[in-house]
Parts: sequence; C-alpha cells; structure tokens
Amino acid sequence: MLDQIAPAPLQEALRRDWFAMAFQPVVNTSTLIVTAYEATFRGPDGESPAAFVETLAEDKRPTFDLRCRVAAIEQAMALGITERHTRLAIKVMPRYITDPVADADRMLRIVRRLGFPARELVFEFSDRDDLESDKMLGLMKAYRKLGFLIAFDDFGAGDMGLDLLSAFTPDTLKLAPELVHSLCSSWAKRIVVERVAEIAKKSRIRLIAEGVSTRAEHDRLRSLEVTLMQGDLIAPAQVGALPAPALRLNAAA
Repeated sequence: MLDQIAPAPLQEALRRDWFAMAFQPVVNTSTLIVTAYEATFRGPDGESPAAFVETLAEDKRPTFDLRCRVAAIEQAMALGITERHTRLAIKVMPRYITDPVADADRMLRIVRRLGFPARELVFEFSDRDDLESDKMLGLMKAYRKLGFLIAFDDFGAGDMGLDLLSAFTPDTLKLAPELVHSLCSSWAKRIVVERVAEIAKKSRIRLIAEGVSTRAEHDRLRSLEVTLMQGDLIAPAQVGALPAPALRLNAAA
C-alpha cells in the first residue's frame, strides 16, 4: 500500500493523483520540431528523484523507481504524446534492479497494457552509474532486445571513456550539462564535444546537448553541428504539460 511506502508527510507525493512528473522537450533547433520529451519526477518540495528516494526505506525504493516509469508513461499519454508522434525518455535507477531480464519483460507488459509503442520509449542510463559493469550492459541489452531505445545520459560527466561505445552502441547520447556549460570557456571541452559529435555521426547515434541555458551555448553547439538540444533556453520543464519550444528561440535560431 502507498501509505506504507513513505512517512506521513510524504505519503501524498506517492499517491497516483499527485505523483508529479515534469516534462522537458528535446528540440531540433534548425526546425523547432520537438523530437522527444524527457520525464523527471518532482517531489512535493521540488526534490529530484535521487533526493526523494533517500527518504524512503531501502526495500521500498524499487517500488518508487517503477512508479516513476509508469507515471511518466501514463501522464505523457494523458497529455497526448502519442498523437504528437514524439519519443518519451525516462530515467532508470539501475541500482534498484536485481534481474535485468525480468525488469525488461515487466516493462514490455506495462507498455502493451497502456498502449504505448515500445519503439518510442527511451530508457536513459547515466554516465554517473557504472555503465561498463556486466549488470548494466545486461540491463541495456535486455531492454534493447524487446524493442526499447537506449540513451547514455550525462555523457562526459564521469570517468567513462568513449571505449564503452565499442561494447554497446546506444540509440542516443546526451551530452552532460557540465560539458555544455564549459563549451564557451574551455578549449579542451570543445575538443571533447567535437570528438563525440564525430563518433555519433559516424555511428548514426542521435546526439542531444542537455542543459542548454544560454544563447552562447546554443550558438557554440550549432557551430559544432549539434542541433538537438534540451534545456531552459529551449523550454523549461513543466509539471502536467508537454511544453512547446520557447518563443524566444525563434529569434535565437
């Protein structure tokens, strides 16, 4: 029962009618077409999923992770995402998944029950996790086998090298916000982004710059032929809505 998952002050946050997901678009800045929406849990006081899950008992955290995924799909569908023919990206908390194959099978049953196409669902695995571990590779392969799309989130934020791409090629790479924010001040970071963009193009991997917040970042990314962007400059995340690109981008682009 939900009342047993969280302390009394947090119980309402996990009730179906309040389990809030914020949606932020990924936009092709050349056409202003939204290609995907990323769904992220928002706690009652604006907490991130990582912060909120720390308030839960250890044995309840896998339930929270699953609820985030299901709530993201249900709310996105209620907002009309299937009519827009855009992808839905959902973050995964791998540390709470013990059986990769069983988890992937469960997600397939869920999307079939809800009527959401597996080919439009992207599961994001973060560079801040141990992507090179056997468990992570097994989990990503299990999802891929059932038709789901895979993204490496926060790419370039951790110690993971580009060698990982030889072990597993994701459908999408998302440049870490830290890397994007350093583009205009660090020549070394620019070289990293150039290299990643080159590999993504050669391997036909969709490349997204995440956390774009200034016109200077936008312009520098465009100069590197990175056109898919996500961030507050493009459109801030909103709870209970699928936001369109910010109007000011018309002038910026």
